[in-house]
Amino acid sequence: MFGVLVAGNAAAAALGSFANGGFEGYVGNTNSFNSAVPPGWTTTAGTPDVFSAGTTMNNFAWKASSTGGDFLHGIGWDGRPNAPYVESALQVGLTGLVIGQQYEVSFEQSISNSNFSEGGGYWEVVFGTESHNGALMSLPALGVIADWVWQTLIFTATSDIQTLEVIAHSNPATSSQRADLGIDSFFLGDPGTNPQNPPTNVPEPFTLALLGIGMVGLAASRRKTRTQ
Repeated sequence: MFGVLVAGNAAAAALGSFANGGFEGYVGNTNSFNSAVPPGWTTTAGTPDVFSAGTTMNNFAWKASSTGGDFLHGIGWDGRPNAPYVESALQVGLTGLVIGQQYEVSFEQSISNSNFSEGGGYWEVVFGTESHNGALMSLPALGVIADWVWQTLIFTATSDIQTLEVIAHSNPATSSQRADLGIDSFFLGDPGTNPQNPPTNVPEPFTLALLGIGMVGLAASRRKTRTQ
């Protein structure tokens, strides 16, 4: 069974952000399996939920993501007996893309262990015709709160308007086990420009300039040594 969310008015989504990519604005009970979605999204199948750091029923335990507020809870259960249960979210009409240009899709992900959870899992991201997987998350101990971890995936646009889909999967090695996953804080833009998740170990332009000057000086020194 597939749970698909379609963003309303997603054609208005600006490059660099998603239409309500933080899943905010839900006013119902986030401490339940609410099978609900926040404003701007429509459930077309399945039973995804809007959860928050306050979701604790059935021994669920979550921390707030770096952007806080609500997030999407998806079940990954690829090898479920009799039928798979893999929930996904779809956003359509992301505009302003340049064909052949690379884009960053980044997000935060987490995993929780409840009375229903059985194993680890990961999020698959499909952007246009390209698909990449986030890191596989291991199941924490019951009641242990897993940290939210940023994932950065790079895609090449094949159209100026593309859809984006996120799909919850269980661990391929133990696909018959259910995984309860969280996802939040979507970003779409040029690689390395997410203000919430700046790249690490990338030299600043001034540092690169100094490095270049140093390399030129070293080369000149070596040439002078050889001529003496």
